[in-house]
Amino acid sequence: MPARRAFDDPTPRAPVAPRGVEDLRGEDLLRLVVEDETRIEGLELHGTLPPGVVARNVTIEETRVRGSLAGAKLHDLHLHDAELVGADLANVDLAKGHVDRVVLQDCRLTGAQLIETTIKDATFTGCRIDFAVLAAARLDRVLFRGCDLREVSLEQAQLRDVRFESCDLSRATLDQSRHQRVLLEGCRLEGVRSLQDLRGIAMPWPDIVDQAGALAAALGIAVARDPDEDEESLP
Repeated sequence: MPARRAFDDPTPRAPVAPRGVEDLRGEDLLRLVVEDETRIEGLELHGTLPPGVVARNVTIEETRVRGSLAGAKLHDLHLHDAELVGADLANVDLAKGHVDRVVLQDCRLTGAQLIETTIKDATFTGCRIDFAVLAAARLDRVLFRGCDLREVSLEQAQLRDVRFESCDLSRATLDQSRHQRVLLEGCRLEGVRSLQDLRGIAMPWPDIVDQAGALAAALGIAVARDPDEDEESLP
């Protein structure tokens, strides 16, 4: 019988892995007709989706994506039990989507719009998510490992059981975001605007020490200089 979690245990719960991403049939994205309520299932997608695709309530399930969906506008997308490997999702608009049991590896999501999107049981490894907008998004059991999240917007987002490992969160926006069992480990936090934005987040003690400069800057604390110290020796 597994040990019972302590009530105040800050350790995030791990994501659940996708199912059914085996024995897939290859398909070129260029040949797909994607329109409202299209269902894509049991495929390994490669190539590039035609430019200017706009569709609502599309379902992608038990599928692996290796190609490009860059620039597509797919509101209310349902992406379940999927793997995205080296996929290009730059500037996609997936507002109000539902992403569940997915793995993304070495993917590009620069400028992606994930406003009010629900992301559950997801693992992002080595992904570029810089300048992405996850405002008012809901993240539950999500792992970010070695990801570029510079200037990502998590304004008013709800994060529960989320772990950031060795990620760059420089100048990220966390205004009015809420955190429950959120862990930052080995991350860059330059440009934090206010410590209040980090309320509820846990960090290992060595990381807190390493981030002392960034945290002090967020509080507006300047480094006092000893008037007797040689100016040339100062950084």
